[in-house]
Amino acid sequence: MTAIPRSSAEFYKKATAFWNYPEVPYGPALRGMIRPTDVVADIGCGIGIVSRYLAGLCRRVIAIDRDETALDVLRAELSGEDCGNIEVVHACWPQVQTDDWDVAVAFYHHHFGYTGEEIETLLRKTRRGGIIVNPGIRQREGFCEDLGPELGITNLQKSCAGGCYVRGRLEQAGFDVTCEEISHDFGQPVDSKEEAVAYAMRQLRLEEHQRPKLEERIMFHAEEVDGQLVLPIKRFNCLLRFTR
Repeated sequence: MTAIPRSSAEFYKKATAFWNYPEVPYGPALRGMIRPTDVVADIGCGIGIVSRYLAGLCRRVIAIDRDETALDVLRAELSGEDCGNIEVVHACWPQVQTDDWDVAVAFYHHHFGYTGEEIETLLRKTRRGGIIVNPGIRQREGFCEDLGPELGITNLQKSCAGGCYVRGRLEQAGFDVTCEEISHDFGQPVDSKEEAVAYAMRQLRLEEHQRPKLEERIMFHAEEVDGQLVLPIKRFNCLLRFTR
């Protein structure tokens, strides 16, 4: 039997591989913005799933994150790959000491662009434009939203209209901005009931006394996608494109 992922990063990598993320759904937008000669900053890169994708589109990627543990995962991945155009930078945005870049990318960077300092740094260091992806106005759909109430959980993640605020800040700074809603499936592939329970325990932040009820109900919320067992999640995100 396949080993159950032991960390959030391992679960996430499994999902990105299954759904071919970020090519689906963001590949067209990224390729439309990025040129082969570009330097691209991936701000809030985490474990580097997007950074490694961007490396195939441009000359150089500056992968920036404040989480040293996440960056260690990225460094470990890069050590076994022929991917020499990614520079890993440990920094807390917007306090970054790097070269400037042609394009900035920020995926799910919490409250990215909310402060004047952040917008000023983008304006100073970005030569052409960028893409920001945030949770959209519509709340995501999936097993958590359906299963949570069965377990007595009511404080599930809410949707966010922050993209509208960030768009306003960018436009005030002189950027031209467009936005669109991007919806896509991003359910968690699992290979067993045990793995499904392990993932749901993390996602719903359950305590051990809730495990028996979860084990009883979890498989009622799983579905099959292309022969793979999946805990369904559908995201509704706001994609902002900004250019000088």
